[in-house]
Amino acid sequence: MNSNYNYTHKEMETLALLGDSLIIYKNLQHKEVFLSLQDLLHTFTDRQSTTQKIIKSYHNFCALAVENNWPACMADLILEDDNFFTRQAATAGPKGISRKVKELAARDLIILQELATLGSSLFKHAAEKVFEKILPTKDPIPGELQPGPGSPFACSGQYPFDPFTPFTWPEWEKNSTEESASSCSQPDAGTSGAWLQTRQREIKDLLLRAESWSDVVEPLAGYYHQFGYGLFSSYPSFRWQRGTGGGSLQGISRPDPIRLEQLIGLSAEHELILENTERFLADYPASNMLLYGDRGSGKSSTVKALAHTYIGRGLRLVELAKPDLGDLPVVMRLLAGYRHKFIIFIDDLSFEETEQEYKTLKAVLEGGLEVKPDNVLIYVTSNRHHLIKETFSERRGDEVHAGDSMQEKLSLADRFGLTVIFSTPDQKGYLHIVDRLAARLELPIDQNELHRLALHWEMWHNGRSGRTARQFVDHLAAGLQMSPHKNIR
Repeated sequence: MNSNYNYTHKEMETLALLGDSLIIYKNLQHKEVFLSLQDLLHTFTDRQSTTQKIIKSYHNFCALAVENNWPACMADLILEDDNFFTRQAATAGPKGISRKVKELAARDLIILQELATLGSSLFKHAAEKVFEKILPTKDPIPGELQPGPGSPFACSGQYPFDPFTPFTWPEWEKNSTEESASSCSQPDAGTSGAWLQTRQREIKDLLLRAESWSDVVEPLAGYYHQFGYGLFSSYPSFRWQRGTGGGSLQGISRPDPIRLEQLIGLSAEHELILENTERFLADYPASNMLLYGDRGSGKSSTVKALAHTYIGRGLRLVELAKPDLGDLPVVMRLLAGYRHKFIIFIDDLSFEETEQEYKTLKAVLEGGLEVKPDNVLIYVTSNRHHLIKETFSERRGDEVHAGDSMQEKLSLADRFGLTVIFSTPDQKGYLHIVDRLAARLELPIDQNELHRLALHWEMWHNGRSGRTARQFVDHLAAGLQMSPHKNIR
């Protein structure tokens, strides 16, 4: 941290102008904490600044610095920024970036490091010198805060600080190297979110500990190339959110932590899905997939688990709701501009006979003029094999070419290159899932009693499925935890 507190007015002006001279990372100028720092610096260079403005600017920035974990949050801003250095690095890697762009990035990083290391003592010292000059000794100046003889702040012990004594002001340095308690919730260990956070922590530590941030240009470029920037470097899964001004991708801070190894009895189904996904990630031809089967059979959980399995190879999931299917072409055009591989996940999809959204999906899958990007696949789960509701009245209807209409609807499922059927387990398969889940939790229960209770549970609940087995074991485990001395036999 900079320990030279005797900055001249000219040097303070130079510091104030540093943030205004960014080129690569100029977008950071619009961030709230950065704006507050700039306001604080300009306050001290303005010869017309009042004590009230100085006090307010200092404490505004201090509040934001503590809240955002300054200066560590500067590294977050750098990793998340979208600029032509990050875009070139994400696309071409460190070797594909021009020397000029690297030089400009290094220049900006030096500026950001200088600003990040400005400590509270510097501003306290500057405020003290300013206050000595502008605070009145005799007649009060209209509009100024006045420390009078009867001031409640004057050494009464009633207040922990005196606004007119800068060295009683709070500091932000003590929180600068700690993880902010108000930061986003921590993802489950072993998941894609935790993996991404570990990679972020590594590059942030490298940056913050470097003697000169300009030395980290190459590692930063490598990070952008492997993990991307902005949302895609921070989240493994996303949701398309439609708003009044159009749609946007929203990161999912706590995605479902389900892992493939937790889905028991689906090895055959997983083999097909993993083989197709592996081809996609290796840039070989791969198919859009329809995962079809009864409810609770593990279709959705399998797709969500792919994000944790392949996060290190650049896979990201984008969830698209059925009402937003009309935005599917927009979403694909957006994702086409990134290096990552994306699976657009449409869960529990089916259409009533009056709904026409299926035509958009049908055109995107095959038959539209716009080619689907090479870095995008569509995985759909459904309880209906043909996705669109079909009635007997349609077959007996008075439409001259009723068969053509039926074929148009049934052809949607045919547009998927691969259909994977998730079957309902038989009794033996259901009990096998229960046994495995109970063994993982080390439940103290005899197997015969476990099976008896499991069969009774499925009769009165949702039938035999992986979901029913998990719900039963979770219920049983909760009961045993509430009665820890209970040993069921």
